[in-house]
Amino acid sequence: MFCEVAAYAKSRGQTVDELLDEVFANFGYFAEKNGSLVFEGAEGAAKIARLAKSYGTDAFSEVLGSRVVNIKNFESDMIEDIEGDLVPKEKMSIFELEDGMRIAVRPSGTEPKIKYYLFAQRRPENGKFDAAELARIKAQVGEKLDRLWDWLQKDAESRMTASDT
Repeated sequence: MFCEVAAYAKSRGQTVDELLDEVFANFGYFAEKNGSLVFEGAEGAAKIARLAKSYGTDAFSEVLGSRVVNIKNFESDMIEDIEGDLVPKEKMSIFELEDGMRIAVRPSGTEPKIKYYLFAQRRPENGKFDAAELARIKAQVGEKLDRLWDWLQKDAESRMTASDT
């Protein structure tokens, strides 16, 4: 599929990056960031389990000034995929924020870590982004994802401290 995209871009006299920027300008800019917190050993596994559980029992209601508008708990909720099939149960929560950001949290199944998947987006308000506005939006979204990751690390530390008492 990527080869087809590259060929299409070339047929239009564009690079793949230029074609992507055109898509972003017309439909919105979407970005993601992944982060993990590592906890080694048996004690680490217990910390990961407590931390993962805390997102279900003590979910945040606001993140960086944006209200949480929806929470999907894949361990306790009945969640269907786009085709209506039930998604298998797993220890994962997805938080959807009022500003369009999303956070997915789950323990790794193979490594001693808890994983965070951060998603942000900005859509054009007046039809489409111009080139300068798109460059500014990319920087703003990147900075917002960085701030979110910093906030989540502090929140995790706070949750771990609270569970140790």
